[in-house]
Amino acid sequence: MQVVSSLDVAAQKREITLPMGGGKATKTLYLGPWDKPKTPEPGVSPQAYTVRQEHQNITHAHYHQTEQWQVIIEGKGKLGRADVAPVALHFTDPYTAYGPIVPEPEGLTYFTLRARSDPGARMLTAPGAKEAIRPSKRRFILKGASDLHIATPEAMRARKETALDVIVEPHADGLASWMLRLPPGARATWPAECGGAARHIMVAAGSLMHEGKPLPYESLAFAFAGEGGPDAYAGPDGAEVLVMQYPQPDVALLGGAFAPDSVDGQ
Repeated sequence: MQVVSSLDVAAQKREITLPMGGGKATKTLYLGPWDKPKTPEPGVSPQAYTVRQEHQNITHAHYHQTEQWQVIIEGKGKLGRADVAPVALHFTDPYTAYGPIVPEPEGLTYFTLRARSDPGARMLTAPGAKEAIRPSKRRFILKGASDLHIATPEAMRARKETALDVIVEPHADGLASWMLRLPPGARATWPAECGGAARHIMVAAGSLMHEGKPLPYESLAFAFAGEGGPDAYAGPDGAEVLVMQYPQPDVALLGGAFAPDSVDGQ
């Protein structure tokens, strides 16, 4: 189990250069090393970081070699043709193209989460990129703020019972997502893993308490298969906690390699 409070990552920031002249962005590291591997790592080696893009700085259409969740946590923008704003959730399978990511004037901040380290983005317009795409399930799932239904602070404080809402229905390979909604002081009971490989857990509203330490909005945990989630309970204002479970990796896709077109951090 790895748990990171959003209060502890302020010093973990770097300016990065977006590929293909997309401009500058700010990356904040939560889990994993700054340097990425040359090939996808076959074991569990979680990555978690946020990217802050200001207006007119664009991440162009691309794909990765590993399964990936993204969570829109601040600002507004477009993901492909879709409008996105907090809290929105996005999943892609390996070799599944998405984008561009285009911030509105107020900018856009999002988490990028992976259970297996990825070498970096492969931009669709780069030479050989389309030819390097390998078969996969090619799932692209986008759930907007209206799907996640984050409660108001007043509603969270008034909640009396724990609820577990399905955001992404469990798939045969373990892919799934839930929103755990906790009244003030309630202990977290995590959903059954239903065959998933591992999961990231993000505080989407309110706060959790873990080992005597507060985990406010944007705090994150990574639970290996069989761990479920951290021993935690809701803070005095309640909590809404997003659980993002990874599918079992497709063994046919492990071990492939290409030279990523990212400059520093996508």
